[in-house]
Parts: sequence; C-alpha cells; structure tokens
Amino acid sequence: MTLSLVQSIALLLLAPHAWGQSPGASQAATGSNEADDTTSPPSPLPRACPTDCATEYFQNVPEEWESDYRRVMDNLTPLLGFYDIDIVAWPSSEPPPTLDGHSVQPGQYVGGRDDQRGRHRTLMVLEIDLNELRNQHAHRLSVIAHEYFHVYQRNRNPSLRGRFDIKWLIEGSAAVFESMYLDEYEREPNYYQTAQLRHADPQSFGAPMEHYENGEVNYGTSTAMVLLACKDVGFQRMIDFWKRRPTNQNWKRLFEDTFGMSVEALYAAGQAGGLDELKLSAMGSLKTIRY
Repeated sequence: MTLSLVQSIALLLLAPHAWGQSPGASQAATGSNEADDTTSPPSPLPRACPTDCATEYFQNVPEEWESDYRRVMDNLTPLLGFYDIDIVAWPSSEPPPTLDGHSVQPGQYVGGRDDQRGRHRTLMVLEIDLNELRNQHAHRLSVIAHEYFHVYQRNRNPSLRGRFDIKWLIEGSAAVFESMYLDEYEREPNYYQTAQLRHADPQSFGAPMEHYENGEVNYGTSTAMVLLACKDVGFQRMIDFWKRRPTNQNWKRLFEDTFGMSVEALYAAGQAGGLDELKLSAMGSLKTIRY
C-alpha cells in the first residue's frame, strides 16, 4: 500500500512478527548522557509491537519498493528488535516531504528532529533511488539494513548521540552488517567484495578513518577495518563492543579489552596490506549472534 503524505500519516501497528526501529546514525546527533561499561548492563532489546512501533511518513513510494522494504524489515526485527521512531520515504524523482513545517534533508541516513510537541524523535530517512529499483541493485535492500543497524547501535549505546563519533567503527560495522544481511537473506554473497572492499585503501587505513570529514567510497576502508578486527573472533565480538557503550574517551581501552589487540596494532596490520584476503564468511551468522 502506497501512502501519500498529504493523504495520511500512518502509524504502523503490525503484529509482533513485523518491525520497528530506534536511534542509530549515519550522522552524529546531539545530546545524551555519557555511559560507561562499568554501569548496569544494556537493557533487553524491544521485542513487542505495537508497543514499540515506528511511525511511517511515506510519500508516493513505489509498490515494488514498499514490498521489498517490508520483507527486509520482517527479516531484521527478529534480530535487532522493534523501536518507536519516525521513518520517511519518498522517490528520488520528487522533492523531499515536509515534517512539522521543515523539509526533510535528502539522502539515506538516521538523524533526529523535534516534533510539534517538543519531543526529540529519531528519524530514519530513505530517499528511494529509482535507478537502483529499476535495475534491482542490491543496495536498494542493503541500505535499509545499514540504516536499521545504526538504529540498533544508538539503542545499545546512547553515546552515539554526541559522545561517540569514530567513523570506521560506526559505519564499518553497519557496512559489514548490511553485507552479512545480503549474503544470508538475499542470496547476494559478493556485495562486500564488489561494492565495498574494492574501494578499501591500505594507505588511509587507520586514524584518518576515525573522522567523518575524511570521505571514502561505500565505506570501503571502514568495512575492511571491521572485517580485520573481527577476522579471528567473528562479528559477535563487534556486537559485544557496542554493548559496552564506548565513548570518545574510553573506546580504545574497550576495544583492546574486547578484541585482545590495541587499536594501533590493528591499524599497523591493515597498513601492511592483505585486505583482499578478508572474508565475510569469517563473521559468522546473523541468526546466531547475541544482540
């Protein structure tokens, strides 16, 4: 079903097998209390809908895209949980919709906004690339998994809203997750090589990738850094890292505690080369990871 923003704003009320979302970020957001791994453990993931449901603002979305979107979210929510956020989607051939009198910034990202009642709302933005849809490009699916993993990251670590912004860990983790999703659920096992690792650069492997102002193609180098960190321990270890709630102050210590190597040792290993030998299969299965 395609919903016009002018016609209606739909509150998603699906049965528990459906989906929802929460904070995560392709962009850093602001405001949050700093958390430390020595405090109480993370709360359980939200598992109920309609208690934790997303509000959809869909403007003239193609039926084919919405069908893909529903399927992807049906696959992801049993893994990552349900969340109460706002989701905006519209085709790239049209101007972005307006929410509460403000035009949504174009693109595909997770950010935040204040609604008319002054409540801060996490916003997941999915501008639909019609060329990708027309050509059935895998990115039309993987970008949903990528942004939804950012939602999960923020839920597990509130520090992402202003207190933790190490790009390669944030974006590289989401990029590896999206490739694992494509492999396990969409029969696209080579995306991490053809779309991500082919753009990895050993010369920029390391500290430059800690900062968002240092760009890269398809987060290729960040993907390689996460794959290398998890090469011998699987993606479960990266999930364990996120659950320890890293901040800009403690992340290097938590990384070494979690992975058994220093950040500097990881950087040196990547700069030495061999990135083409990294394998997605070493990450394990999304279905057996403890989130």
